[in-house]
Amino acid sequence: MLTTAQFMRTTALSIRSSALGTLALVPLLASSSAFAIAVPDKPHLVTQGHAEITAAPDMATLSVKVTALKPESRAAKEEVDTKVAALFSSLASLGVSKKDIDSGNVITRPDYQYSKNGDKPKLVGYQAERQISVRLYDLDLLSQTLNKILEQGVQHIQQVSYDRRNADELRQKARLAAVANAREIAEELSQAAGRKLGDVYAIEYQPTYSGNPPRHYGMMNSKVASEEAQNASYVQNDIEFTDQVQMVFTLN
Repeated sequence: MLTTAQFMRTTALSIRSSALGTLALVPLLASSSAFAIAVPDKPHLVTQGHAEITAAPDMATLSVKVTALKPESRAAKEEVDTKVAALFSSLASLGVSKKDIDSGNVITRPDYQYSKNGDKPKLVGYQAERQISVRLYDLDLLSQTLNKILEQGVQHIQQVSYDRRNADELRQKARLAAVANAREIAEELSQAAGRKLGDVYAIEYQPTYSGNPPRHYGMMNSKVASEEAQNASYVQNDIEFTDQVQMVFTLN
């Protein structure tokens, strides 16, 4: 059986487990209608385990929109393609591989200027845009990467989100630690009540959001990019992986 203490020894990670103030010690012979989770018609107790793993981010994903406005749609598309090609070349100089760049298709649409007095809209030109996602595995290069993007005339750095490459593994550890936490609480309560903990009767999994919310930028110039990228207090924010589970145990 995995325990919370075992997870806490994980290098560079910390795990906090608690009852969240929602632990319920079910009275003996309590009615099952009082709970959403299934309970037996005999002495039992319900516990809710919680676990949280925090880890420093080791990667970032930059979401970028490359745009161009031209009198003709073909010219707008060609300019976007030219900017994207130059962007790929520029990022390659930093060691960013093409496999770490996701590029969507070019979308073009007419761009109209609308008058306040209700006149017929005037066609300004054609807007072309292409969404690009760049995965960066060396956070020390974040500032340079942002500036390289801006040097290619790309002003739409929409957001930067941080993550862990082993995020799935950490989510699984949080889930198992939550189960261990629920059992640990049940053992403590049953012992304090002078009863022997029986078998697990039911488990209700209650997944919670894990991760770090992305930071949205919108339009960004090189000065803002440099200031934001060098803000270590933001870049080094830990990512939280939390999970919780509700368990029903019989009492002997």
